[in-house]
Amino acid sequence: MKTNSLKSVVVAVVAGSVLAVAPAFALSSVEAEAITKAISTAKVVDVSGKAAKLVAAATKENKTDVAVAAVTSAIKSHPSTIGSVIVSVLKVSPESTEAVVTAALDAAPQSALTILAAAAEGAPAFADKAVAIASAKMPTRATAFEREVAIVKGRRVVEAAAFEGGTENQTARTSGTPTQAYGQTGSAPERTNP
Repeated sequence: MKTNSLKSVVVAVVAGSVLAVAPAFALSSVEAEAITKAISTAKVVDVSGKAAKLVAAATKENKTDVAVAAVTSAIKSHPSTIGSVIVSVLKVSPESTEAVVTAALDAAPQSALTILAAAAEGAPAFADKAVAIASAKMPTRATAFEREVAIVKGRRVVEAAAFEGGTENQTARTSGTPTQAYGQTGSAPERTNP
């Protein structure tokens, strides 16, 4: 009984301290409105760059709040940029993945696969956490979320192998005779063999 009440006191103190500290780091309404205006007035091609610059310029304490505000604003004003904005914001601030994915899923649940693919691309170390968040929000789509992130991870492995010259399963080509592009010699007379 005594340990139960002690646990209750500890939980209450921790919860109270979190609530007391959280508002100190929240964005003011003026700052949030400035972020929304900057994102909504930007041209579509500039939205992801603008969002990344806003997050990069934010203080360490406000990075997550700025990232959430930028992504949410981009989803509302330029929904076609959802993937590129999430990738660019999470490359600047990968520690904001949980908050960004949660806010993006709340703002555009129909784009859940795009959101997860972008989160896995922007912050690969937090991809599994993003899947867990999305699966908790939409349990019936958990398998699709895992599959989408696995595809992104697989693509990253193949890209890394191509840049590094191959892996133990994939060997680099030696620079020698080029592979013949056509089925038989002479089938493309305009091309000459060296």
